[in-house]
Parts: sequence; C-alpha cells; structure tokens
Amino acid sequence: MKTPEDFRRENVKEIFKKRLKDKTIKLNPLSIKIEESNLTDETSVDFSFERHVGKRKKIYSFQEKKGSGFVDAVFTTCYNSFIEEYKSLRNLSLVDLIVKPIFSVSRDSKGSDAKTDIIFRLETKDHGRAEFSSRSRSIVYSSYTVTLEAFQFYMNCDKTYRKLKDVLEDAQGRNRPDIAAHCISDLSTLAEINTYV
Repeated sequence: MKTPEDFRRENVKEIFKKRLKDKTIKLNPLSIKIEESNLTDETSVDFSFERHVGKRKKIYSFQEKKGSGFVDAVFTTCYNSFIEEYKSLRNLSLVDLIVKPIFSVSRDSKGSDAKTDIIFRLETKDHGRAEFSSRSRSIVYSSYTVTLEAFQFYMNCDKTYRKLKDVLEDAQGRNRPDIAAHCISDLSTLAEINTYV
C-alpha cells in the first residue's frame, strides 16, 4: 500500500521527467563484494555501479571501502563521491534501517529463501523523514539498491532545483510570468523535500 509520502515522491519524480527529461540521473548497481572478520570491527566493501544521464554512462568502482558495516561503507562512499556536485546531500542522515523478511513468499519449507524488504529511513534536515524500500531475496542486494535509490532521488532533486532556478531567472528576464509561475510551483514542491544552495 502506498503512503502519502510515496505519492509526494511520485509527484517530485514527475517534475524530474518534465524538467530534466533524458538528463535524469539513474544509478544502477553492478557488483558487491564484502569482507568481514572477527579480527576487526570494520567491514571492507568492493562495489560498483553505473551512473546514467541520458546516453552517457559512467562506471563508479570502489575497492576496500571501510565502514562500520556494509551500509555505512556504501552510504559514506556515495556521500563523499557526490557531495561536491550535489551540496544538498549535506542535509541527509540515515536514522533507521529495517529488515523485514517475508516468509510467506518462501519457495521451500525452510523459509531461508524468503524475500526481504529493506526499509531505509533518512532524516532530511528541517524537512522530516523519508523512506525508501527494496525487496529481493538478498538482504545485502536490497540494502545496496535502496542506498543507490535514495542518493539517485536526492541528486535529481538538487539537479532539478538548479535547472528550475535558471529557467525562472530566464523567464523573469523575458517577462514571461506564465513560465515563472510554473517554475515557482515546481520549486516549492522541491523545497518541501530538501534545502538547496
């Protein structure tokens, strides 16, 4: 069942489509390798993903990224990789991670192959919480995809906000109040999600 937040996020994604068109950012997971040991509290992660913007594609590949667990290693690496380009990411912090196995969709009597929902809760400074979720048979894969989905969403918010500011400035300079009004409406929707520089 969709929550009001899901519908609000869908409205924001419609703004991405309208304003960014084929320049919308898409982060696609490629690979994950995790190493843990009882000799250290740190988790070492190798991972890679593709960043698509239209027809352009860039592969991000990271080796031996350390963290206090898998999610910390991936979240911190993504944050550090994108913070300079998307300053509004500074407002994000992970506040909860929920793991919910769905044993009713298990294919065998042991239940160990059940699908699992990973729910990722982020706090956005001065804007409340947002939830992202992913379901698969792998807790690690779901955690990975939901992390990338969250970053993808907030990066697109930031990019769309900056594009709208440019369009608004141009519309005001050309004395086009009709275009300016649409821009202001879309900007106010994005401002409900995060604060932008």
